[in-house]
Amino acid sequence: VVVVHDSKAFVSKQNLGDLAKRSLQAWQAGDGERALRLFLQAVGAAGEGQGFMERAARGEVSDPEWERVLGAEATPEAEPWLREIAGRAVADGAAIPEAPGAGLAGIYEDTIQRGIPGNASLVLTAEVVDQRRALFKKIGAIGVVIDCGLRTGRTGETQMNPDRAREKIRELVAAAAKTIPGEAVAGIVERTGFSMRALESEVEKILLYVGTRPAITPADVLEVLSNSRESGIFDLTNALCDRDAGRALRALRGLLGKREPLPPTLGRIAGEIRTLIIARGALERQLEGTMDPGLAYGAFQSRVLPRLQRKVEGDDGSAARLLEMHPFRAFNTLKGATRYSLSELVRALTAIHETDLALKSSGAPEGLLMERLLLSIIGGE
Repeated sequence: VVVVHDSKAFVSKQNLGDLAKRSLQAWQAGDGERALRLFLQAVGAAGEGQGFMERAARGEVSDPEWERVLGAEATPEAEPWLREIAGRAVADGAAIPEAPGAGLAGIYEDTIQRGIPGNASLVLTAEVVDQRRALFKKIGAIGVVIDCGLRTGRTGETQMNPDRAREKIRELVAAAAKTIPGEAVAGIVERTGFSMRALESEVEKILLYVGTRPAITPADVLEVLSNSRESGIFDLTNALCDRDAGRALRALRGLLGKREPLPPTLGRIAGEIRTLIIARGALERQLEGTMDPGLAYGAFQSRVLPRLQRKVEGDDGSAARLLEMHPFRAFNTLKGATRYSLSELVRALTAIHETDLALKSSGAPEGLLMERLLLSIIGGE
């Protein structure tokens, strides 16, 4: 088996926008090496050289050059990426790969045409592919093409167009015998995008929050879903509460991709752990140490809330602080507390403090420190 990783044989000038976009996304995620590699591929495919990179490092790339070399328009979000990546390329003396053109693709085409022995395999991987290239079509005709990326607007995708997303929201709300104004619908779409799974999940959260009220208001949407940064932290703390490592790591990487400062995020994680400690105290004193994590919200309101209101011996005020919350928030917090012991939550606070010190002094990658923290908390270490 012969494997050629990250082949440039499928790259063409029509791919420049994809290369630049992927480089920007890698930079936003903190992966500088990948961002630089993809940027250099775009520069090489466009036939540019050192002069372009030096101008880019100085922030002197004209709008026509953005279009011609990077296949995109200059935006406030992308300009810092270009200056930083180009500056690093110049400082490191990075080599610009030659434009692959038809030469490299032709070599593979000839190899495939001559035939590959039955006991051998040739595997080409590529991040960016121009499907119009003859090589791609030839492989598709006599071999196998495996698309490992996310495709939008095509067969098998899970995205809806905006009109369908708004229609779906109204269907879900009507099925719950409630109403929703257009402003609230727009707020849900803005938060969730057009993913069917995410949309259904977020509408369910809102319906639980609204309870028996007949109408969903824009304020309800803001309260449950909040803005994009807050919703990212909301997703992270929810995953911690659910003790779901995969979701927690995905939420963290989303925040890192937005280049959010980590100290406030760490503070919110600490706040969530302290809230879980409060809930754990109420659980031990008012609820005899247990509550069914699968309990429905309605049953919680009718059966558990009254028990939290009782006066018990040794009451430390935990239940009273829970009752100050919105019932839906108290419901989710108590469910989260059932998944952790008090000793695990106390150790989590210690781990947060140690991570805070490491972020300030160790020089270790911030993303790695935060990932270790989340795995430590959720793993109960």
